[in-house]
Amino acid sequence: MKELKKDPVKLFLILELGICYLLGLLELFFKNGLFYGILGAGFPFFPAICAAISRRITGAKAKYPFSLKVWENQKAWLFSAVVPGVLGILGAVLYFTVFPKEYSGVLKYGRLLGTEAELSIPHPLVLACVLVVLGAVMIPVQLLALGEEAGWRGWLLGFQAGKDGERKAVLINGFEWGVSHLPLIYFGFNYSLNNPGAPWTNMLMMVLVCIVLGTVFSYVTLRTENCMYAAVMHGVVNTIGALPVNLTFRMESNLLGPNATGLLGLTFLMMLAIGLWFHLKSKRRIPPR
Repeated sequence: MKELKKDPVKLFLILELGICYLLGLLELFFKNGLFYGILGAGFPFFPAICAAISRRITGAKAKYPFSLKVWENQKAWLFSAVVPGVLGILGAVLYFTVFPKEYSGVLKYGRLLGTEAELSIPHPLVLACVLVVLGAVMIPVQLLALGEEAGWRGWLLGFQAGKDGERKAVLINGFEWGVSHLPLIYFGFNYSLNNPGAPWTNMLMMVLVCIVLGTVFSYVTLRTENCMYAAVMHGVVNTIGALPVNLTFRMESNLLGPNATGLLGLTFLMMLAIGLWFHLKSKRRIPPR
């Protein structure tokens, strides 16, 4: 216990993963939907809570805090608010190009609202432009994503980068972030349980997705020293990334796409992540404040 009081990384991970996996195990045992509901509702907030507890116990401070004043760095905000949306949409276009029979031409957006509402899409390019703008200005979703980013990037990343260097740290951070998602994915979150090998293949894909997205989110956090830009990116991905599946006939997210959680849907974001990763420093020995 004394060691944990001195190690903010281990303490955070024990708290975060402990909460997620405990709720997952309780749901697996009782199978009543209650604990899955708590896990799903609390998941965006657990990292920030665990970071606050870790800070309180260890007395350590994060190297990369957050500020809501994203307008102070206009280039960083523009990059964060627009680029992930554009690349996510290009990933969906790639998926529908490879699987043209999957495209219905009808956006069944009511599925997100619990209704049967739908919209015919005669001009997909117009829809793409609208979605990019929508993702950029969907501030409530971005603020909701701050709960995860404040914990994983705002708190944990600074310690990891100080110890392991940026390149290694962002991969470890993304992997651990992905592992925290697995109890949700096991029960069908983000992916169809009809996928081959589900839920295990879904879980493996989610880890890859989190490493890719985590690399992008970590890069902008490391360069701006403000995890709010990562929250903006996260919010954009959450807003736009869940919509492409509503343009399919089957209405099921598979391992290839069309959402950014599938391999084809993730393609362009993965290319961005690889490019940004090579711009990170392999050595970093600046200890967190």
